Amino acid sequence: MALFLSAARNAWHYKYWQRQTAGYLRTYEKNNKLPNNEMVGYVINDKHPKSVRVACDRYMWVMRYKKAFRYTKKIWAHDEQSECRLGDVVRVQPLGYRVGPWKTYVLCRVLHREPRDDAVALRGSDERNLLLARRVETEQEERLPDPQPPRIDAIGGSVPPPA
Repeated sequence: MALFLSAARNAWHYKYWQRQTAGYLRTYEKNNKLPNNEMVGYVINDKHPKSVRVACDRYMWVMRYKKAFRYTKKIWAHDEQSECRLGDVVRVQPLGYRVGPWKTYVLCRVLHREPRDDAVALRGSDERNLLLARRVETEQEERLPDPQPPRIDAIGGSVPPPA
């Protein structure tokens, strides 16, 4: 598959995947009949722990124009092991109930992993957590108190510490 050998881009956008895989996904959906409720899409957001945003495409033939039109539905899916990353093609199915106010789908399986430069690239949520932890550490280091506070003389003036 020459389509999937493209290098991961720094500024990845789901429209890029739509253009590259339009024919592949259309034939995949035609040849592999999914149950009515399952959908195939690509991960467009992985910045939340155990959650992914998936853009699912449906192709409908419109008789009036004699063309197949693409309809994109963006959904939140529950990813228990946090295994998906940006650009992965996944299969999702509805939960039947909601997890939180928006998540109504659960991840079935990862169909294709987007090739990455380094094998241990972090998920968006893990990267964000590391940045927040580093920021807290630097703020704590900046706020460290002086090792020896100034002494107060009986008269009321401060005396410099002995050298």
